[in-house]
Amino acid sequence: MSRLGSRDRTVLSQVVVPVLLLASCIPARSDVIVLRGGGEIQGKVLPDPKKPDTVHVLLMKGRNPLTLQKKQILKVVPKPGPLDTYLDKKRSLAATADSEFALGLWCEQNQLPDLAKVHYEAALARDRGFEPAHKKLGHIQHGTQWLSPDEVRHLQGLVKFRGQWMSEEAKAKFEDSAQASAAQSAWVRRIKMLRQAIVAGSPDRQREAEGELMRIKEAEAVLPLVKVLGQDEIPMRKLLTFVLGGIEGKESNRALVNMILAEPDDAVRGPILDRLKERNDPGTVPQLVKALRSENVRVVNRAAWTLGNLGAVTAVPQLVGVLMTSEERLVMVSPEGEGGNISVGFGSGPVGFGSGPVLMGMNGSSLAYMTGPAMAPGAVAYGAVAVPFYGQPQLPGGGVGVPGVATTPTRLPEPRAVTVSYQNVEVLGALTKLTGEDFGYDEAAWRRWLRASFNPNPKAARQVRQP
Repeated sequence: MSRLGSRDRTVLSQVVVPVLLLASCIPARSDVIVLRGGGEIQGKVLPDPKKPDTVHVLLMKGRNPLTLQKKQILKVVPKPGPLDTYLDKKRSLAATADSEFALGLWCEQNQLPDLAKVHYEAALARDRGFEPAHKKLGHIQHGTQWLSPDEVRHLQGLVKFRGQWMSEEAKAKFEDSAQASAAQSAWVRRIKMLRQAIVAGSPDRQREAEGELMRIKEAEAVLPLVKVLGQDEIPMRKLLTFVLGGIEGKESNRALVNMILAEPDDAVRGPILDRLKERNDPGTVPQLVKALRSENVRVVNRAAWTLGNLGAVTAVPQLVGVLMTSEERLVMVSPEGEGGNISVGFGSGPVGFGSGPVLMGMNGSSLAYMTGPAMAPGAVAYGAVAVPFYGQPQLPGGGVGVPGVATTPTRLPEPRAVTVSYQNVEVLGALTKLTGEDFGYDEAAWRRWLRASFNPNPKAARQVRQP
């Protein structure tokens, strides 16, 4: 066959593909090879001319034949399929790039994708510039060269790591993260063992375990320490503050600040504050100032309390901004109006007699009453209780009914979002401690004072020595 130009090859591929589509109606089957001991595979058995006791099994999927001993095969059940036609085509294949490419197209259309790639690669082995085969293999032209997808990624500076392509920097971060995760898991196990020794060990073992905790100085142990001991009982949380206080670096200081913002008990907040004072880390005040923007009122007040006790005068303007905070709450209100009684159950007006529980429903044997509201941050919940029903008591005026039930149904309480404002006591306390002034919760007065008198960096007047 004469050599074809690039344009001729493109035309050839456009002609061959439709023809192969018409010829691709051969069912995707092959011989069934039954193996001794059970099991079977589908393929074509080919003799091995070099080893008479061995055969090769050409499979529907896979680039290379499977090698078996003849004695492993019990019988072969012939079935027509594309592998028969493939072997005939391969025996008559011309030694040209166009022929290899045509057979690759035929394999692709007859559910032999791995063999198709073999012949596309064989076409390139015969003609390195055979464009249709490059495109079938997903190669990309870069200048005068054709590159595989992997070669393009290498050219972009990417590396393959655990099956994924990534930059060298990303690989380094991934490896560092994996090492850190493994190291922290080891720390967690060790700290749990020490905690168990402190809680349940003998007095000598308790002292030894506490000493081991206090000797921890590695920054990578900070997160495991907080994870194991941060939610423990008060004595363990106090011990944690001393352990973190002995570890240098921003990680331990950040952990101490997070602890004081989350700590509900004064007995633990005091030791944490002492550690923060001892360290005098420059990152403490900015972290506390950021916490003043929290939506959690408790966090805001704990941050203000800490700032006041640390003497953080520079935080005064931010403290003024959170003297008063607001939050949305969901409450249940009467449909008759915000100030009216809650109407539940059956009745035409305020339900029930006196201030007792409100009836929600009834059947022939029991009554269900609503209990009073239970308040929680951001929610109001009502409970219910069932009581036996033994008859119909007389209502005032001689009617028959049950307590809490009127003659016509009423509407249930309705949820409504309301804005609740808070006066942050600890914020005001921090402001008075840091400034020596007290304008209460009058934010406007505080801001006037800020503009007129506030000095964020007070310094003593310089004394001039007299002669």
